[in-house]
Amino acid sequence: MGGSIGELSGVLYQGPVAHLMVVAHYVEKNALEKVRQSEHCGQLNLSDQSCLALLAAQDYSPGELAAQLGISRQACSKTIGALAGQGLIARRRNPVDSRSSVLSLTDGGRQWLQDRAAVALDIYREFAGEVGEERLGKLVELLAQVSRQLGFEAATYSARASVAADLSAGLNLLLPALVSQMKQMLARSLSEKGFAGLKPSFGQVLGLLQREERRIQYIASVIGVSKQAIAATAADLELAGYITRTPDPGDRRQVVLRLTLQGQHLLSESVASVRALEATIKNSLGEREYRLLDDTLAELYLQVAGHYDAANVLPAKIQKISEYLLAELGVAGVRTLARHLATMTRGES
Repeated sequence: MGGSIGELSGVLYQGPVAHLMVVAHYVEKNALEKVRQSEHCGQLNLSDQSCLALLAAQDYSPGELAAQLGISRQACSKTIGALAGQGLIARRRNPVDSRSSVLSLTDGGRQWLQDRAAVALDIYREFAGEVGEERLGKLVELLAQVSRQLGFEAATYSARASVAADLSAGLNLLLPALVSQMKQMLARSLSEKGFAGLKPSFGQVLGLLQREERRIQYIASVIGVSKQAIAATAADLELAGYITRTPDPGDRRQVVLRLTLQGQHLLSESVASVRALEATIKNSLGEREYRLLDDTLAELYLQVAGHYDAANVLPAKIQKISEYLLAELGVAGVRTLARHLATMTRGES
């Protein structure tokens, strides 16, 4: 897994929403990489996986599915074709509108999700080893509470959870669904601020451009989707005026994406929208449980971060440990500890 961990959240600062997005991305991508060894999966990517998870809850028309996934109809059509070709979804005529079709999950698709749920249990155990079984279970409860407060349909989550091999895999099913809901809410918030044409899929692409220009191929590898899917998203972003697409001077076969001034302004405004969302969550949970949510997600974020960009993880860990030690030992105690550590490591490079 490549790429900067901070970029993956699509926002400019760290907090529980950003941490949640990164952890959810890790869960989805890591589970997909492991389950690809299954005889039922074929060559699926994250968009394919999200599509199957949605169809586990209910049937959708192609247009409805594209809206739920936050991708263009063209990109969704390619996903549908690939999944139907592998026998994971089926298409039938819409009984309400004969001009359209309805998509549903096949037994093969449900088997794939069951394989994925079994793999997700390993990730749950990995997280439990970091924060403890009790705290992780509490995190699942709090995230489920947040999802209800944000208007996320409990029935949809229950349908997805029905394919899980174990109840403890609930975290791995709830995380991506909740993040998808949050991305849609943030897109609506920014749309109300005058940013037109936004889609939930824009966030990660824009986040990866916040420090420097990037190739489409690089972005696709970090996010875990096809180059065609990123190219379609890039076309939408360019049409909306948030990025430009130019040939790479070092390799004319590659396309480079860079932010426009309007795109930079969009990223800056997204911070305010994320903070407002966090305030809503805090008011919903209360100070004590919000702090538990925040602390647990921060610990999981630091664990996950090492899989993306280890060079950027150490400063964050030092900051977190420093704050903890200052609260526990006080200024005098921290200074004593610093002298002790300097003595212990003297002469080591």
